[in-house]
Amino acid sequence: MIRLAIIGTGGMANGHADNFSKMKGVRLTACCDIVEGKAREFAAKWKIPAVYGDFRKMLARETLDAVSVVTTDAAHAAASIAAAKRGLHVMCEKPLATSVAEARRMLAAVRKAGVINMVNFSYRNSCGLQAAAKVVAAGGIGRVIHVESSYLQSWLVSRVWGDWRKNPALLWRLSSRHGSLGTLGDIGCHILDMTAFLGGEIDRIACQLKTFDKGVRGNRLGEYVFDANDSFAATLGFAGGGLGAIHSSRWACGHLNSLRARVYGDKGGIEVDLDRDGSGYRICTGREAVEKGLWKEVKCPPTPNNYQRFIRAIRTGRPDPSDFANGLKVQTYLASCVASDRLGKPVRVGAP
Repeated sequence: MIRLAIIGTGGMANGHADNFSKMKGVRLTACCDIVEGKAREFAAKWKIPAVYGDFRKMLARETLDAVSVVTTDAAHAAASIAAAKRGLHVMCEKPLATSVAEARRMLAAVRKAGVINMVNFSYRNSCGLQAAAKVVAAGGIGRVIHVESSYLQSWLVSRVWGDWRKNPALLWRLSSRHGSLGTLGDIGCHILDMTAFLGGEIDRIACQLKTFDKGVRGNRLGEYVFDANDSFAATLGFAGGGLGAIHSSRWACGHLNSLRARVYGDKGGIEVDLDRDGSGYRICTGREAVEKGLWKEVKCPPTPNNYQRFIRAIRTGRPDPSDFANGLKVQTYLASCVASDRLGKPVRVGAP
């Protein structure tokens, strides 16, 4: 029996609880939130016996095997490192941290403890993405030449996810004081992970970040100052020699939650469109298809989702590729985007 606790009981935590509660041999033992009343409601909903308002007390008192960290970004490091020091396996929400230095400390902690660690880049749940990445890695479209990716949302101009003006779960994402790296950190991390997963390692980035007026006095509401970026656009250089372009925004009218990546090689192209269908991909390969611009739809068999892969990794002792090392890599991409915007020029990934 794997005894698991959830740290942070906001909206995303329900997805963690739902998935883990369905697995044989996994028991939701405890949960924690700095707003203890919210944790109690969460515990009642998911039939979790122990409730805490301080994760340190929970880790000290409960007998656990693993934790799932679903806090705001700023609390990822403290919770993950504390759990690792107690020998607990750790799944952490994305992005892994709020800085490269913080991500390095987290990676060092889980490596020292020898525990399974994983970052919940949730779109890796897509069997279409998993299969497409294997096709590219096996040379199915030849040498990667060009990549284009986007992640588009519209909740700043629509209310499909509720009114952001009244929802702290959305408001904190607009405020750097609350640990947000804006669109870049919140959803850009997904598209950077997805782009590297498909196209290969990124070694150069030229990025521009933009924050727009929200139409409220002082561009703030109460404690939330709206200084985090809303949109970004970047060009990428890949270690393998390819070129790429990615962009993301929360002002994209008509797009509720749209992710798409296209990879073009010298022998074909492949597309993953998670807004349309995450269970497959489109491919153009072979001389006739390339000559005539013919694309084929490929359906893929189901693959284990992140939660299932986390538990499998614990049981087998074999790390999942979406681990803290990969989380650190994505963190360096985020930091490089920020540095490029600040300097107004392209930067080498990981350069000081």
